[in-house]
Amino acid sequence: MSLAKHTLDLSLTDKVWFKYVTLKNKNELNDNSQVSLKSITALGMLSGGAEFLFALLVFALAITASFIDGEYPRYIAFPACLIAFLIIFFTKRVMLYKKFGFGSQWVMDVSKNQLTISPKAIKTKVIGTQKIAREDITEITFHYLLLNDRKGGRIKTTANLCFAEILLKDGTKVELNGTRIGFFDLLYLLIFFDYPLVYRNTSAGGSSDIAIILLRLLSLSAIAAGLAKLALN
Repeated sequence: MSLAKHTLDLSLTDKVWFKYVTLKNKNELNDNSQVSLKSITALGMLSGGAEFLFALLVFALAITASFIDGEYPRYIAFPACLIAFLIIFFTKRVMLYKKFGFGSQWVMDVSKNQLTISPKAIKTKVIGTQKIAREDITEITFHYLLLNDRKGGRIKTTANLCFAEILLKDGTKVELNGTRIGFFDLLYLLIFFDYPLVYRNTSAGGSSDIAIILLRLLSLSAIAAGLAKLALN
C-alpha cells in the first residue's frame, strides 16, 4: 500500500473498519442529524513527560518492593508499598480529572454542515470551542494501519486508525486527539455526511500515544507482580 494520500470506497457495513462503532441509533441517521461524541475516559493522557515520570515512580516502587521482600515483615512491607502506589495512582487521577474532567465528557458535534470541537479534543492548545464549517474544509485525513492476523488457516484483517487531521482552505491544520475521540465513530459519521475524506497508510502515526499506553501497562504489570510477591511471601 502506498504511503501517499488516497481515497477509499468504504461501506458503512464494512466489518473491517466499523466492527467496533459504538454510535447509538446509527440506523436512524439522516441529513438533519447532529451527533454528539463523548470522550474515551480510559485513554486520557497527561503530557509525555508527566506520563514518563509517573511510570518511572511506579517502576521504582516495584523495584523497591522486590528489594524489601524478606527484609521486613509482610504486614509492614505490603501495606507500605500499597499505600505508596495508591498515592501515586490517585495523584495522577487528580491531574487527569483537572485536565479532562470527571467521567465521559462532550468532545465533538458532527452534522452535515459543521463540526463543533472541544479544545480537549485537539492536539494543539486552542482557546475555546472550535466551529468548522464544512465549506471551509479542504480535506480530512485519516492515517491508518491494516493488521493481519492468521487464525485457523484464515487471515483476519483489522483496521486501526492512528490519527486524524483536518486541513482548512486557509491552510490551517487541526489535528484531532485520538485519546479523546473515538476515531471509528467519527469516521462513520463523516462518511455518512459525505465529508471530503482522504486516507494515508502509515506505520508511524499515533506511535507516541501507543508508547505511553505500553509504558502504563508495563509499569502496572511490574507493580502488580511486586505487590503480589509481598502479599504471598
